[in-house]
Amino acid sequence: MMDLQELLFPNMETCPTFEMYFRTNEGSKRAWADSRLGAIRVPRWCALELDTYFNSFSVGKWRKYTRLKTLRLRLELSGAFRVQLVHWQKLKGACEKTVLAERVCESAQRQAFEIDFPGELPARGVVAASLYAVGENCAFYGGAYVTDADEGDLNPVDIALDICTYKREKYVERNIAMLKRDILDDLACELGDHLEVFICDNGRTLERDLFRDDRVRVLPNRNVGGAGGFTRGMIEAIDSPRRFSHVLLMDDDVLVNPDALLRTYRLLRLLKPEYAGKTVAGALMRLDDRCVQYENAAVWTGEYVPVALKGDLDMRKVDSVVSNEQEETASYSGWWFSCIPMAKIDNDNLPLPLFVHRDDIEFGMRTGSDILTLNGVCIWHETFDNKYASSLLYYEVRNDLILNALRLPKYPLIGNARTFLRRSVGNIVRYRYGNCALMRRGLDDFLAGPDKLIVTDPEALNAEIMAASDVLKPVEELDMPFDEASHEAGIEKRKDFVEMARLFFLNGLFLPARGTAVVNIATSWPRNFYRKKAVLNYDETTGKGFVSRRDFRASVSALFKAFGAAWRLLRGYDAAAKRYREAEPILTSRSFWNEYLGLK
Repeated sequence: MMDLQELLFPNMETCPTFEMYFRTNEGSKRAWADSRLGAIRVPRWCALELDTYFNSFSVGKWRKYTRLKTLRLRLELSGAFRVQLVHWQKLKGACEKTVLAERVCESAQRQAFEIDFPGELPARGVVAASLYAVGENCAFYGGAYVTDADEGDLNPVDIALDICTYKREKYVERNIAMLKRDILDDLACELGDHLEVFICDNGRTLERDLFRDDRVRVLPNRNVGGAGGFTRGMIEAIDSPRRFSHVLLMDDDVLVNPDALLRTYRLLRLLKPEYAGKTVAGALMRLDDRCVQYENAAVWTGEYVPVALKGDLDMRKVDSVVSNEQEETASYSGWWFSCIPMAKIDNDNLPLPLFVHRDDIEFGMRTGSDILTLNGVCIWHETFDNKYASSLLYYEVRNDLILNALRLPKYPLIGNARTFLRRSVGNIVRYRYGNCALMRRGLDDFLAGPDKLIVTDPEALNAEIMAASDVLKPVEELDMPFDEASHEAGIEKRKDFVEMARLFFLNGLFLPARGTAVVNIATSWPRNFYRKKAVLNYDETTGKGFVSRRDFRASVSALFKAFGAAWRLLRGYDAAAKRYREAEPILTSRSFWNEYLGLK
């Protein structure tokens, strides 16, 4: 017997919301978690539904991609329950529920019951169970979806967990402590002997023997960005005497339930040979609203904003759980949780040295976007719409152009120029003139070709970019007072004809300026800056910000320079793109990375 997926209880460390694990009756008579008993108490005539994000079973994907033939549900119960095995699928745009089997389970004491899913497993959707208490003193203690599997039928799976970090010691220590407690040091966990952790320390602030565990290695590394950190971990996995089957790339500052790794491992153990090249991708859940999914893999179209798949789904809702299992074609999976087969990684096929941003997109598109996602395999992370760092504009402009040159050679040249101008105008109307300069530098460095990428010291370059970026200070240190009413007014999102017309005239630049405003630094709209003399760009997560001021001459100058840069791009793009394509084998080679990272 093999456990495929354990039934989880609300986790106070990662996601404590009851509805992510169970659904129950509305009102006062509802199931509730009894921490003293370690169970869910279910009052008589009350229901406990398992068709949730963490406790439903992705039967359609398991049937399609694995050798799974039979499935049972093990439930540990006390009291009297009427148990229904149910199947949910999406048909004609609506969720449809079917009862597959029903059984009464009754015991005065805690007892394990196993119920078979009958017949051929459903080809789509999810399966789960509905537990209806028909007696008094009913409790649910846990369980799992299980199957029969011989050891000879299972794939050998060993995972190298590759974590890149830069001066985020507390996050790394927290996640490693959870992994050690729930996996590495848990003798009952089958993954413990098949997982090794490589922490690539770009900040060189962690002690090498910090974790005192041979299975957790700290590797001091040059600060060559996320691309360099993750590549160092890949190299260690390649060189290891242990024959790893997969490398799992994971950001340092994510919040992860170790069960996500266990589900991934069990899935890989049963994968059919024809799907051995699948990358298992973890969904990105919002850290500020832990029930909402931000992205479940994504598509790169050539524009500067990737298209997130299955975004903004409230995973407390059964409709979202079922919809999340419908497959879509993705370009890549983010490296916050991406389990890649070692067959896609070798000394001649390493990531590009892009420092930060787009490295995961480029590598995913190059190695093939065979991506598999499952409900419950996820991490929590601060979303990108809550982040602002003007330094990233340099890397985004440069790396977007490299990415399109290599992976989307048919993307229209005018599209690249249009994107650059649109982003430039967006910063001009927000009075962020320094950002425009960073963008122009990124464009010009792309046109300089791969030779510049090869010879430039990435640490020194990043220091220059950071020095030219906006510096956020506590609002009390700024020369403009913070006004909460103005800040609240600026949060509303709206894009109408009037705003678009204003943009055509550079957001009122040729009209007299009046007043000030406070805006959300990462999600501000041009209308918030319309005819303002000065604007406080506020980061509500840190309480810091900076002031941008309207400057007519600087605006006109930045506009003309943007058009000049766009013209240079139109003239020089094809030649630069050709040089990047010719240099790709060098940039992704082990010999290049050895020198780049300062390895022997």
